Amino acid sequence: METGENNPVSIESDNFNIALANSYHLSIQLGISHFSYCLLNTTTFTYDYAKMHTLSSADDTATKITEIINNDPIIKTEFSSQSVAFVNFPSTLVPSSLYNKKEKETILAFNTEAKGKVLVDIIFSQKTHLIYSVPESILIIVSNFFPKAKQKAQESMLIQQYSHFNNTEKAYLYLNQKKVIITFFKENKLVFNNSFDYLTKEDLLYFVLFSFEQLKLSTENTEVTLFGSIEKNDECFNLLYEYIRNLKLGKRPHQLTFPIEFDSLAEHKYFGLFAQVLCV
Repeated sequence: METGENNPVSIESDNFNIALANSYHLSIQLGISHFSYCLLNTTTFTYDYAKMHTLSSADDTATKITEIINNDPIIKTEFSSQSVAFVNFPSTLVPSSLYNKKEKETILAFNTEAKGKVLVDIIFSQKTHLIYSVPESILIIVSNFFPKAKQKAQESMLIQQYSHFNNTEKAYLYLNQKKVIITFFKENKLVFNNSFDYLTKEDLLYFVLFSFEQLKLSTENTEVTLFGSIEKNDECFNLLYEYIRNLKLGKRPHQLTFPIEFDSLAEHKYFGLFAQVLCV
């Protein structure tokens, strides 16, 4: 399903009632090229509302997101709890045993170009720290509109969620806005996590096969689960399937309920957004 800045996708269940805002948790995704949110009824653990915007590359991100929020009476409501995930910003992982708070900027700069304020998430299940940077303009939006929201990088949330799966030997690909995050677990231990920008299906295949080669993974036997901006039998999926036989699309978090109105959205889409509440 494609979304556009002038034609956002919105989903609303028959049970949605904004007058019950004190029963909802607000989950938000913020990135340079998109802004999405959803509302979970914390009494029934059911999603009742979701809205997804994709921004044009010509947009000033902060200005456009501010405009979207100001023109959306639902998201400006006071909810029982809030969380924000920062999506597709520069990051690097460091084992907790090697992490030094005073050197976080240096560590991040060694691996990637920092763009904004440097933040840190602790991924307790994997005894590691995710160091990442977020533009000040994005942080100002959060401070102004969602000052009570818990904040994390979506990347750390994904790793946390993957760690709850039965990971004998599994790889996960999360695709969003021409970026893929490749994550590999063995015996429930994080072995590899990296992100790559790609333009073509051949670029995507190269980064996946390169990662498999470095990790000495079998393209025949390793189970690979796909989330995000990909469709079964589209060009990217078909090309990957030529080389990786054990390929499947992911599912929504089983702990939460999705009304029939959400059936219009494929289950592997927006996994990071819908799983966010489980990670904050």
